[in-house]
Amino acid sequence: MKRVCLVLAVMLLFGIASGFCAGAKEAKTPEVAVLLPGTVEFFNAERKGMDKAAAEFGLKLTYADAEWDAGKQLSQVENFAAKKVDLIMLCARDNTALLPAVKVCQDAKIPLVTFTNVLGPNPDGTVDGVLSYIGTNEVTMGHLMGQMAEKALGNNDANIVLLEGESGTAPQRMRTQGFKDVLAKHPNWKIVYSQAISGWTKEGALAAMEGFLQSGQRVDLVTCQWYQGATAAAQALKEKGYNANKVVITGLEFSKELAPLIKDGTVDMTTNYGVADTGYKAVEAAAKVLKGQKIPTVIEVTPIIVTKDNVDSIVPEL
Repeated sequence: MKRVCLVLAVMLLFGIASGFCAGAKEAKTPEVAVLLPGTVEFFNAERKGMDKAAAEFGLKLTYADAEWDAGKQLSQVENFAAKKVDLIMLCARDNTALLPAVKVCQDAKIPLVTFTNVLGPNPDGTVDGVLSYIGTNEVTMGHLMGQMAEKALGNNDANIVLLEGESGTAPQRMRTQGFKDVLAKHPNWKIVYSQAISGWTKEGALAAMEGFLQSGQRVDLVTCQWYQGATAAAQALKEKGYNANKVVITGLEFSKELAPLIKDGTVDMTTNYGVADTGYKAVEAAAKVLKGQKIPTVIEVTPIIVTKDNVDSIVPEL
């Protein structure tokens, strides 16, 4: 009888243990799809913050790179929706072409959060069907380009070269819009050349700047929508024999390569904000959504202007 009771007790304990194991298997880690528009150093820095937040909040991040193809990115949204991931984070390749992603996520009952590149026409990232946008206001970034130009040029006559980023991205469109808002206040300022650079590459910016300089036109300001545009402009002007101190160069974003150029006055100004921290905040927002918490519809990141006066106090992430 004792043996029978012992066997039954062992079986009971085994059943309880099996139940716990089964319960552990059922508690899966939430999967978040992170859709990036293409490959640039900026996103490598941003991913560091995302991975840190994912580890802290217990999320599995699955990354996808659209290779600057809006159609491919929309297909990626559809594929992740079909796989029933727990949440989709979208950095849109094209803020207009990716709008159908909202309905895809709504139909699949998957929460949608956007970051860095807005979805839709609003520079603050608000759009029906998107729970939150985490990033900068891109028209404001364009206004900063204008403010830096005003600081450097005053109201003097100026021929301006505008180097833009990947065509069709919200930063390219909205930064240009914001800069032109400021330009409209200065009728004696003139954009003599503008070019959108595929993939936001330094090589593309260098080729565009070299092509412009061959025209022989005077240039007073080169304003760039990203940091590598500014370094490329400085290189092209130097190689062409221009006095860098007589041509104003401004950028957006800050990098190790750009820091010494600002210190020696080759590049006049740029901007900076926490790139990895933005990635962290985006994943933190996703974690809160998955826990059923309410989050702001806009979590705005505010940049500062970097000049020779404060460059030593800022550590570049790029």
